[in-house]
Amino acid sequence: MHLATASTAFAAPSLANKSPAKVDIQTVEVKMKSITKKFEKSDWKNSNTLDEIAKMLDDVETRIARIKEKDKDWDTSSFETFFSESSAKWKKASEEVNATRGEAQLDLERRARFTTIGDRHGAAIQAGLMALDGQVRGALGHVREDMEAILALPALAEECEDRQYPTIQKYYEDEGRAKQPKVVCELAGNHQKVAETYVSLAAKARLEDQLKVDQEALTALEQHGALSSVWLARFKDPAAHVRQVASEFAELTASVGVTLGAEHFKPLETQAKKFKEVLAAASRVDRFPKAWSTSDAKLNGSVSGQVKSFGGTLAKLRTSGTMMVEKNDLGIPLAQSTRGAALVRVASDGGFCRLYDDVGFSGTYKGGGTYAPLSYSSGIEDEFKVTVCSK
Repeated sequence: MHLATASTAFAAPSLANKSPAKVDIQTVEVKMKSITKKFEKSDWKNSNTLDEIAKMLDDVETRIARIKEKDKDWDTSSFETFFSESSAKWKKASEEVNATRGEAQLDLERRARFTTIGDRHGAAIQAGLMALDGQVRGALGHVREDMEAILALPALAEECEDRQYPTIQKYYEDEGRAKQPKVVCELAGNHQKVAETYVSLAAKARLEDQLKVDQEALTALEQHGALSSVWLARFKDPAAHVRQVASEFAELTASVGVTLGAEHFKPLETQAKKFKEVLAAASRVDRFPKAWSTSDAKLNGSVSGQVKSFGGTLAKLRTSGTMMVEKNDLGIPLAQSTRGAALVRVASDGGFCRLYDDVGFSGTYKGGGTYAPLSYSSGIEDEFKVTVCSK
């Protein structure tokens, strides 16, 4: 485009001096010079300069109209050509600047949304990265949490596509991996592969975790005689224990479509077979506390009622013989209590007795120095100790 310069548009001063539109003509000529100089600057395409040019062009347009009104014989064609070409040049530059500014603003908005992505998809990102790093957790509760997070990756992939997070990767090159849009969105985009990888790793971690937990239970039984109704049921039927662990895992991961081999959790059964030997040794040890020798037949009834609920029969009950008094802040008695140990037979256990060695008994204060009769208050729980059925 050939832009008419201010010098080619100027009329002879003597003629302008005789025109009734003299002030407007001379002002337009000055504005045209100023605009031409601004266009000649190397950095004129910035918002401040463009604003200045826009104001001067508005003034030029207004004065051209006034010149035509005040002096109909004055030739304004050169002014109008300058205005038209300058306005076109200004408009093109403004669109370029606005486009750049708009993209920058959009990038900032995208970045702002991405920096809060952890609030929306933090668990999914963490679980996905754990799968990529091969650091998957094996506890059943953790597998449940991580699986739920992995299944949320498709939603993250949609967000990445809608909000175009990868376009702002340049802002994150020097930051931690988990914060980078490229890594996060590639992770989400490959959600099916990530899910398959996760299930394979989680199956291995799940087996290792359960083997560890089972071994800890066996060790507690061997060293302290400690057992519980839950572990007793698991170890008495190792095959059923394996089926339960496999079923729980399959239920959590079924949607991914990864199928485990039938033998994957078989090592649990092999390890559980040690239980019979360990249990037999534990059942030959007399763990009933000898120091607790006080017998009180009045307490038998309340304990018998408790153990009857799981098929138990009270074989022996002894207390410490020491009575403790609970008082409030004012020193007024509230209750008296004592501790004891109960030896319990359960027919289905076969060959050993359960020892509950922290059984509590209490009786509330009735006033006048008297208390209600002692009765069972606590201690018959799921956990117990395996011991010989001594008299």
